[in-house]
Amino acid sequence: MRMSFAKTVLVSALLAASSGIVPAEVDFSRDIRPLLSDKCFACHGPDKKTRKAKLRLDVREGIETAIDDRHPVVPGKPDESELFRRITTSDADEIMPPAEFNKTLTTAEVELLRQWITEGAKWEDHWSLQPPTSTGVPNATLPAGDGNEVDRFLIARLQRERMTPAPLADRATLLRRVSLTLTGLPPRETDKSFLTDETPDAYSRLVDRLLASEHYGEHMTRYWLDAVRYGDTHGLHLDNYREIWPYRDWVIQAFNKDLPYDRFVTEQLAGDLLPNPTSEQLIATGFNRCHVTTSEGGSIKEEVYTRNVVDRVTTFGTIFLGMSLDCTRCHDHKYDPFTMKDFYSLFAFYNSIDGEPLDGNRPDPEPVIEAPSPEQSHLREKLTAQVSQLVALVEKPDSSLDRQQRRWEKQIAGVGVTNKIALSEWSTIGPFYVFRLNVDRKEGPENEYLKNNSLDLAKEHNGRREKLKWTRRPDWVDNEPHLDLPGRMSVNYAYRQIESPDARTVKIGLGGADGYKLFLNGKELLSDDEKQDLEAGEHQIELTLNPGTNHVLLKVGNFDYGRSGFQFNMDPSLVSTPSAIRALASKPAKDRSAADAARLRDWYRFQVAERKSLRQTVAALNEARLALADVVREIPTTLVWKERKDPRDAFILTRGEYDQKGDQVFRSTPAILPPLKSGMPTNRLGLAQWLTDPDHPLFARVTVNRLWQQVFGTGLVKSAEDFGSQGEPPSHPELLDWLALRFRQDHWSVKTFMKRLVLSRAFRQSSRITTESFQRAPENRLLARGPRNRLDAEALRDQALAISGLLNPKLGGPAVKPPQPGGLWKAVAYSASNTAQFEADTEDDQVHRRTIYTFYKRTAVAPQLNTFDAPSRAACVVRRERTNTPLQALLMMNDPQYMDAARALARRVIGLPVSDRDRARNLLELCTSRPAEVWETDELLRVYQANLKDYRANLEAARMLTTADNPSAKNSSPELAAWI
Repeated sequence: MRMSFAKTVLVSALLAASSGIVPAEVDFSRDIRPLLSDKCFACHGPDKKTRKAKLRLDVREGIETAIDDRHPVVPGKPDESELFRRITTSDADEIMPPAEFNKTLTTAEVELLRQWITEGAKWEDHWSLQPPTSTGVPNATLPAGDGNEVDRFLIARLQRERMTPAPLADRATLLRRVSLTLTGLPPRETDKSFLTDETPDAYSRLVDRLLASEHYGEHMTRYWLDAVRYGDTHGLHLDNYREIWPYRDWVIQAFNKDLPYDRFVTEQLAGDLLPNPTSEQLIATGFNRCHVTTSEGGSIKEEVYTRNVVDRVTTFGTIFLGMSLDCTRCHDHKYDPFTMKDFYSLFAFYNSIDGEPLDGNRPDPEPVIEAPSPEQSHLREKLTAQVSQLVALVEKPDSSLDRQQRRWEKQIAGVGVTNKIALSEWSTIGPFYVFRLNVDRKEGPENEYLKNNSLDLAKEHNGRREKLKWTRRPDWVDNEPHLDLPGRMSVNYAYRQIESPDARTVKIGLGGADGYKLFLNGKELLSDDEKQDLEAGEHQIELTLNPGTNHVLLKVGNFDYGRSGFQFNMDPSLVSTPSAIRALASKPAKDRSAADAARLRDWYRFQVAERKSLRQTVAALNEARLALADVVREIPTTLVWKERKDPRDAFILTRGEYDQKGDQVFRSTPAILPPLKSGMPTNRLGLAQWLTDPDHPLFARVTVNRLWQQVFGTGLVKSAEDFGSQGEPPSHPELLDWLALRFRQDHWSVKTFMKRLVLSRAFRQSSRITTESFQRAPENRLLARGPRNRLDAEALRDQALAISGLLNPKLGGPAVKPPQPGGLWKAVAYSASNTAQFEADTEDDQVHRRTIYTFYKRTAVAPQLNTFDAPSRAACVVRRERTNTPLQALLMMNDPQYMDAARALARRVIGLPVSDRDRARNLLELCTSRPAEVWETDELLRVYQANLKDYRANLEAARMLTTADNPSAKNSSPELAAWI
């Protein structure tokens, strides 16, 4: 979406657009270019396909070049300038802009253009496309000598406007302001020592403590997640769960470690292309995988692929260039000097992922990697070693066992045809992802087996057929549970043969965890699609066997992070040794292959041998395998980027249509910006190096502007998402350039930058508004007073949990689900979606986590977030909207989490051995982090006493309110209810 800011920049440096005042001296970049862009560029701008009358007003040559002997602009002579004549004519056929465009110039705008021409029609190339330069820090006088370089720029501007800065804020206000700005949380008890610390560097040390807090990284990350469109679901169609939260945790740790911003960006754009990339650098490339995806039936693979790449390019443009590139997907930009060729040349950097565009509705569409915690890695290594040691013990040569095995071999080799059935060993394959047990996937053994009666399986991956291997499980003994199947939200298959001497019916018992299906000779006998724990023999099933070999296929589903497996029960007296084992036993030892010998040994030692020590070793092995499977199942995966060996070709797509390929293009940067330098590779790593190069005009400016926006509420460039012609010019261009250059000089340290901003006097001054201050600068763009910013959705909830004492400060981990109305997900979901039903977490240590960890379902964002303007994260957002709705008040008065916080806070104050007045004062101070004023305490006490009277008259209402979070609680006094 584009927004015109022309009217807001027609005024003087005060930016008081509504006054219509023409500035004493016209500034082209501030006053004229935005006006021309808004009113004229659509017909006389960069897009040559829509340009009228061959006139171009976005470049100097267009202004200066005569067309049919008529000069658009004659410097110093507005009456001889065709541009001025056409905007002032009374001829309805000639006036510009045409009336039907609804872009009529105001009287002030016409006068502004006249003054610009009179003053010489000075032309400047667009400010954001010129490299930042610094003329030095202004020598402005700071009030009481208090402030830093930032203040000198701001004070110099205020002095020109004959305005004075506000006095400094009191310590309590500043403590709360800086704590919320840097951590998103109210002040900690340990930080309140600042209120009485009279040492000169007390505030600086406070800032250092806040920057060192692990909660700093959480707070910084939430802004970044809006920009990268991070979510816990795919975002389209089924909107299934998608596992990428390790990327979110990587961002938190990167901010906490103060990873230099150039590395922060490089590792996200191209961590996989770095030499010998670490797991963390690969996890960082999840940045490139945050876009919405789908596997909706009827989706065209190439169309979805194109849409995915387009989204990556437009996100790149917004985050790193501060430019809207989406227009150039279909045509040359109408306002900025970007072309379709520029767009698809950037497209070429992103069109070579080694993975499918359709996500398969999976939580882990390739490419993915495991992202174990250090504890999980250590435990997996330990258990893997333990399993290997136990396997070695089972397989260890043992002369006594070998003699027993040879005697057993002679016994079974001499056995002829019996009347018993024989069960082969189990073989398994998997895991395969399915989102329901009864929905079959093309690559699954079930389809192949049922169609071809074949266990030779392969699956497609990027056009390649990959052979799938079955794993023998001689250690699985019937009538015992087998719960070490790998994977989660997936299925595994188990296969065995049953040999029968004749047609007969036998009974088995079967139980599974979670769901399971049983096939015999291609016919489905049982389907149980419920999430469940294993119950041995839950189903009693009669198998009708054919003479000879019968095929049993068992499909076992895992619907969450729990154990997956089954138990197959059969009367051992009905079973004899399978023919394949008897055949191996009949072979002379010298004629057996190593594999045959190992198979025979495994069968004997796992299925037959009765030595106590061996059985104990086998039992320990099974336990270790089960423990290992549990650990592996809990290890998260995360989406990453992996480059194809052979990059795909890229083409200009006519009108942006995936199937309308035009000229081929190659990887390059937009022509209006500096090219890739010699030595920069033509891949994403080179693109990152290009961004962070000192000659790049946009990257540093765009970054520091967003950080300024986080601190002061509005960027120096208000349109943080648009540094182009339709965006707003910077309120303090020299300061913006100085900050961009200093950011580089400080080795891209975000913490150093943030400290500089919050140490500034501008940040520390009072935010109280005087009538004069408001009238002259209603938006406080000149920082004549301190920032007073509304808290975002996350900070509102986190504050409530923090001051009530409920907040769980744990960092990282999977998303959590605080309470919300249960039907919200169902209202927008397909029944097949694994996020169709909302189930709130119940453990206090989960539901009271910081809001950054709340599960982000993109088609139904949590009400605590959505109601307070959090975006859906279906697209890149670097500046949130602000709304005022009745729902916001209703949510804060009725949401269960806010009620929990009220109960916890009331219990804090009622437990104080003081008077009700002291409790009221304490309650106010807990909530506001400042001393309570007398009138506030009086008012709060009045409300408490009125509530107390009501609850003494209605004890049942008091009981319901006070015990809602714990029905068995005994403390249900009217006093507690009134404080709640």
